[in-house]
Amino acid sequence: MAAEINLRLTSIPESVMSARHALDRLADVLPPEKLEDLRLVVSELVTNSVRHAGGSSYDQILLSVAVSADSVQGRVCDAGPGFEVPYNPKPRPDLRGGWGLPIVESISDRWGVERYVNGERLACVWFEIK
Repeated sequence: MAAEINLRLTSIPESVMSARHALDRLADVLPPEKLEDLRLVVSELVTNSVRHAGGSSYDQILLSVAVSADSVQGRVCDAGPGFEVPYNPKPRPDLRGGWGLPIVESISDRWGVERYVNGERLACVWFEIK
């Protein structure tokens, strides 16, 4: 692994900016355009966790990012109920929201949803950018 980031964030809107700033540590190992793509995907996924997981501000969001020679792999986990990966995700019909998953879909080479049990039940969205 060229670099790795593992964070525990609180489920508050300010955590989106904290996650984006934490990615600055990868500036020496990623080209600027890939780092910007990573920031956008992480921002959307952390925002979705804050907005849709149904937790309190005491709940945590786990962010992990690993950079290797050929890809960036990441995961955003929360204690929410999770969801099924939609086929061809689209924003809301009024276009005032729902852009998160279409952005993740368009930037990521692969992505999906998993549930983990490590003493607690977590819903995780994983992604890979090559």
